Amino acid sequence: MIPSTEDIHAETDEASPLQPALDLAADVAARYEISALTGRLASARASVGQDEITVAVLGRFKAGKSSFLDHFIGRSILPVGVVPVTAVITEIRYGAREEARVHHRDGRAAEVALDQICGYISEKENPENTKQADLITVELPELRQFRGLKFVDTPGLDSALSHNTQTSLNWLPNVGLALVAVGVGPPLSQSDIDLLKSLYQYTSKVAVLLTKADLVSEPELEEVAGFVRAQLARSFPETIQIYPYSTKPRFARFRQALETELVAGTLERFTEERESILARKMDTLLRECGDYLALSLKSAEMVQSERQAMKRQLIAEKETLDEVKSAVRLVVQHTTAGTRAVVGSRLETHQRELERLLLEAFECEFPKWTKSLATMLSSFEEWVADALREQLTVLSIRERRSFLAPLHKVRNQAFRALQQFRDRLSDGAMRAFGAPLRTTETEIDVVEPGAPDNRALWGVEKEAGRRLAELIGTVERLVESGSNERASQLRADLERLENTRKSLAAETAS
Repeated sequence: MIPSTEDIHAETDEASPLQPALDLAADVAARYEISALTGRLASARASVGQDEITVAVLGRFKAGKSSFLDHFIGRSILPVGVVPVTAVITEIRYGAREEARVHHRDGRAAEVALDQICGYISEKENPENTKQADLITVELPELRQFRGLKFVDTPGLDSALSHNTQTSLNWLPNVGLALVAVGVGPPLSQSDIDLLKSLYQYTSKVAVLLTKADLVSEPELEEVAGFVRAQLARSFPETIQIYPYSTKPRFARFRQALETELVAGTLERFTEERESILARKMDTLLRECGDYLALSLKSAEMVQSERQAMKRQLIAEKETLDEVKSAVRLVVQHTTAGTRAVVGSRLETHQRELERLLLEAFECEFPKWTKSLATMLSSFEEWVADALREQLTVLSIRERRSFLAPLHKVRNQAFRALQQFRDRLSDGAMRAFGAPLRTTETEIDVVEPGAPDNRALWGVEKEAGRRLAELIGTVERLVESGSNERASQLRADLERLENTRKSLAAETAS
């Protein structure tokens, strides 16, 4: 039986058993001035105070997120198109009356007609969010059966519009139940897997929405689903549910299957599902608190002689720091120099087709240029620039894999160089005072351009330099700071954090 709105409010008005965990994390962050946790704490507080479960649809641009939501809720209110369209987070929930509001970054909120929200959501009508919209909220009476759920449409990842990617990534801590939209072709990418890994930090409820299922036959769809299932099993111990979906009428069974799971599954177990999601958020928050305190304790337990030994080792490693930066820079320079040849060779294979398309378009446009020769020349120059840009954009999409190969190569080489530096630093710490700094480099994530663009390559070099400087700076601060007077308090707080994490895990399991 689906709980009523009153039942949901009654359950969530009770004191949450997760509140003590949140209070502990806030106390630790305040006493040790861990400002980096400010955003995470704010998100956790907001999640505890909500009486809804957020169902977020995330994924790469053009994966069909907005089309899915429009179809699932039965109203065409979100913009869709052949280029990245979603620029602002949009929340859709049940409401007693139809209402749409634009929430601006300066705190203002204004009610607008439902058919006007595309002027804020659409990248075309609101490029780079020049209207400074922070959030769009929509309430619809026809969503009564989904009361207790809040559907969220997010900007697409991995498009040429980096601000869209950043908007979605910044929003991730708010997720409740996550649906990662993946088109049937190509069915899964490393970016999708990385997104799933990030989501598991904030929720235990993650599923894959296999969109555009109508583009393949039934046997092919089963083959795609099997491939996705096998790839997910390699990266995740949990079984991730896969839901095929299509907006075409003959595939109504897919919508029914998903609706049954959302309604009969999530809403019927509303309290348990909500507590499980919040427990995951709290565990991540407590773990990060513990990581910061462990670093502080390491510093506090050092004696002066160990600090001096570490400083000497750092001086030696600083000399190799510039060598690593130079090595990464040379890799980028060499790859950049060869990129033009790679792109040129791929474009040459499409030269005849491109010439044919441009000629056909020119024959349609030329009769319209009836004024002076100067005007005709100006019109031609403007037209050919636009037409060539449009055709090259199409080719960039078709040849995306080959165009991105140099970027992936540079990213992998930079990653290996950074990890090798970390390993050397760890060996030096072991030689200095018998304690290694066992840290692992994370993948270098840069926005993949929609067209050939060397700026992404230099973005890798910039990010590598930032990480190296941050690593050395962190170790230097740890060596210089710390005192034995606070070591006992650090140990006590670390124990409290760990005991609270164990209690949360036990409560969730029961």
